[in-house]
Amino acid sequence: MSGAIARTLPAMMAVQAMVAMGTFALSVLAPQLGVDVQSLGILGSVMFGVGALSSVTAGWLIRRVGDLQLASLCMAAVMLAMLCLTVEALGVGPARWSFWPAVFLLGFAFGPETPASASVLSRVTPLARRPWIFSVRQTGNQIGAITGSLLLPLLLAHHAAWPFALVAVLALAVGTWCLGLVRSDGAAPGAAGVAATPSRRGASGLSELAASPMLRLLTLTMLVYMSTQVCLNFFVMSHAVRHWQLPVPVAAGWVALMQAAGLVGRLLWGRVAQRPGVSTARLLGGLGLLMGAAGLLLFLWPATPPSVVLALLFALIGVSASGWNGVMVAEISRIAGPERAGAVTGAALLFGYSGIAIAPLAFAAMDGAAGASAAFAVLLATTAVMGLSLLLRRR
Repeated sequence: MSGAIARTLPAMMAVQAMVAMGTFALSVLAPQLGVDVQSLGILGSVMFGVGALSSVTAGWLIRRVGDLQLASLCMAAVMLAMLCLTVEALGVGPARWSFWPAVFLLGFAFGPETPASASVLSRVTPLARRPWIFSVRQTGNQIGAITGSLLLPLLLAHHAAWPFALVAVLALAVGTWCLGLVRSDGAAPGAAGVAATPSRRGASGLSELAASPMLRLLTLTMLVYMSTQVCLNFFVMSHAVRHWQLPVPVAAGWVALMQAAGLVGRLLWGRVAQRPGVSTARLLGGLGLLMGAAGLLLFLWPATPPSVVLALLFALIGVSASGWNGVMVAEISRIAGPERAGAVTGAALLFGYSGIAIAPLAFAAMDGAAGASAAFAVLLATTAVMGLSLLLRRR
């Protein structure tokens, strides 16, 4: 079993890292390609919306083609998206024609990759180790995002097409890696057993969500937590510059601290969640309460917070707001069971990804109507309430 984990976990981390690099390739390089903020916001909302819709098809796709094969198809979608952007960077054809196919392809990759990985890892990981293994896997997102943010702009300085070409080549390599696991390891780390297993339940996993009060509560919590996470990632930098009057490099440093704390948090909470006697649901509730309390204190501070306060609160927000993902996916997969982990995770992510698509637009509208502090207050208070609901829920 440990050998299967050692073979599959790095590949699943690489799949998530490549999806993150693909999405960051679009957002990080958008200014150099002449894409304004409004257009980027629309492209991002469409991409996450497509991801939400495609995630609910994950259960059907896993049954039809297998989970590792689905992961390789996600890599194929990233590769094709990057080839579209490579053509755009080379100036071939009408301007901007390739952005829309690239966005749709990235959405198709973004949606099913987590359910596919959940299906793979659920079958090769003992129940007690899943929170840790799933949390380690989730670090692929930040590894890909950090690598993309640092490396791709440097490549762009040499040639406009190089960043996209590199991501395309890497996606092809990771997709081939996933297919190699199917051939070398057979049904254990592959998906042959899942694809061939008949199920009387709906392939989408929505029936399980409707039938289980705990899954419904976790899905609603995921929607709120994801909305908070994406709004923090989108708007903290702007708030630090506009409202706290911090220089751009200083504000970027605080945002980087928040991201680094998130990477630590994913590993920390995964380790805590697998300890005997720890309630995963209550741990998730505590993280929501911490996220909301630290965020409210930070964004409702009457003036620019002192550096010590900024460091403490950004670290607490990062540890909680970016540290819950792996624990949440592990808990949903545990309740669903190995055979239905991919389908039920995909159904839950339909709602979580919908929050990612809608939350930035709603936050921007509230910012325009009542100000950024009010927008943060509503978002973070809702997060704290959801956390408290999980924390106080009876077993």
